[in-house]
Amino acid sequence: MTNELEIGLYIFMLAGFLGYHLITRVPPLLHTPLMSATNAIAGISLVGSLVVAGADYGPLSTALGFIAVTCSSTNVVGGFLITDRMLKMFKTAKDQASDDRGIFSGRRAVAASVLLIGGLALLVYLLRPHAESPGTVAAGKLTTEALRYSYIVSAALFILGLKGLSSPRYARRGMILAAVGMLMAVVGTLFHHEIVNYTWIIIGMVIGSVIGGGMGLRIPMTAVPQRTALSHSLGALAACLVGISEYFRHSGELSKVVMTPLGFEVVVGGLTFTGSLMAAAKLQGLLPGQPLTYKGQNVFNLGLLAVIVGCVVYNVVMPPAPLVFEVTVGLAIIFGFLLVLPIGAADMPVVIALLNSYGGLADASMGFVLMNKIQIITGSLDGTSGFLLSLLMCRAMNRSAINVLFGAFGKISTEQALGPGGDARGDTRSIQPDEVPALLDGARSVIIVPGYGMAVAQAQHGVAELAKLLIKRGIDVKYAVHPVAGRMPGHMNVLLAEANVPYDQLFGMEQINPYFPEADLALVVGANDVTNPAAQTNKSSPLYGMPILEVDRAKMIIVLKRSMRPGFAGVDNDLYFNPKCMMLFGDAKDSLSKLFAAMKS
Repeated sequence: MTNELEIGLYIFMLAGFLGYHLITRVPPLLHTPLMSATNAIAGISLVGSLVVAGADYGPLSTALGFIAVTCSSTNVVGGFLITDRMLKMFKTAKDQASDDRGIFSGRRAVAASVLLIGGLALLVYLLRPHAESPGTVAAGKLTTEALRYSYIVSAALFILGLKGLSSPRYARRGMILAAVGMLMAVVGTLFHHEIVNYTWIIIGMVIGSVIGGGMGLRIPMTAVPQRTALSHSLGALAACLVGISEYFRHSGELSKVVMTPLGFEVVVGGLTFTGSLMAAAKLQGLLPGQPLTYKGQNVFNLGLLAVIVGCVVYNVVMPPAPLVFEVTVGLAIIFGFLLVLPIGAADMPVVIALLNSYGGLADASMGFVLMNKIQIITGSLDGTSGFLLSLLMCRAMNRSAINVLFGAFGKISTEQALGPGGDARGDTRSIQPDEVPALLDGARSVIIVPGYGMAVAQAQHGVAELAKLLIKRGIDVKYAVHPVAGRMPGHMNVLLAEANVPYDQLFGMEQINPYFPEADLALVVGANDVTNPAAQTNKSSPLYGMPILEVDRAKMIIVLKRSMRPGFAGVDNDLYFNPKCMMLFGDAKDSLSKLFAAMKS
């Protein structure tokens, strides 16, 4: 067991190192598909769930394994489907003439699924050993070898899949390889010698595939953040349930070497389960986006975390105590709620990335408990991707992860919101859609700045149509995308790609800022905090120090916004009081339709 643990730790470190180098090469353009893809790959928790559900470990283990299989299947099927949908959208202007439907779309997906499921069932039936068969020993060796090599090949395919995300050109091919790798891992696991009953496995996989397939094919791109958070929740629940099953199955006979990762698995899985549910509820609008705080909240949360850690240590060093273990799981579930409760919607990109990392670590811990090396590899890759993305998001907001988790960002005083100048910032200017065409006479360059308001109004198609009209008039159009615009890393890129905006027109913050002084017009569609000059000028603002899109340097600025309400940070945007800025109030989708009609006439 000690040698297995040592090998597992080597694998974990090497996979994390490899994941770091792979994921740092993924451009911001593909950060949302990256999170979705790693979430699908983290569905490798399915292999451990299959064994628990199909082995004769007892009614409790079978029930927990069945739920885990259902959750993991939902992640795998839904994750790969929605990732393929996103990657299919990223095209250059030259590529958009072709119609590539992809292998995971429509009737092809249904036909391929039926063939694969039928083929898997036939393989399992023919190759699994039977007690009455004279070739039982030979069949057992065959299935063991099949399991071993399928895991090796699937690990290589996962790595190649992530490597493909380094470029939109090869990203879909990479994800196809990763999906094949997942299929091989599942096929190999079905040959596992401890699986004796496939009833609950089949039922769980069918239910999970139907739910995941429905989510992956039908969910709108505007709802990708909450779908991702929900997927984190399901994956973490699967890991937690498998850990609970293993604890009670061994009835206190677990060694300290196994009990350590098992304790980590159930704690991280439990808190990620409820924390992700809270994040999904905030993103969906079921809970308020502003931080929900109370006096002494941070002290209480840190105290609760200390109690959880103490319980884990007790479970490791002391004789078996099922009651302490149950308390540990319960407190971890409660802690997940309390952890996300004080975090505002402005920090959702960081929170989702962190939860992605937590889910990967829970999956890697399951691999250590079951001594399943493929789970250790994929868990490390998933954990690395989430951790790196969270650091990138924190850097884009000029804040630390501790400040995100415990700073209650978005709950500020009136003095902070107004700044040292109070209300003495001048008046705002409004404009009507039919006044805009005159302003564009002689314009040569326009920069469009999308934000979450565009996503809420589902105005990305209107933005794309307006940009096409401007391009026909000989105007150079660029899109400026901030790393934390929206509620998920890279979300704006996906929405614009859905509207057939060529990805070579999308520019990151560092690329586009030098172009603003040359732009005749900056058109801001729903972006608020990421364009606020107070981040550079007002030291009392909570945004101070955050890198922003320097929209205020453009020659003219038009902002499409419903009202003067502040953004997620809860502070007014000084840009709106700039003499060069004009406000076009109303729903962004309706405003763009009117603007488009005015331009055509």
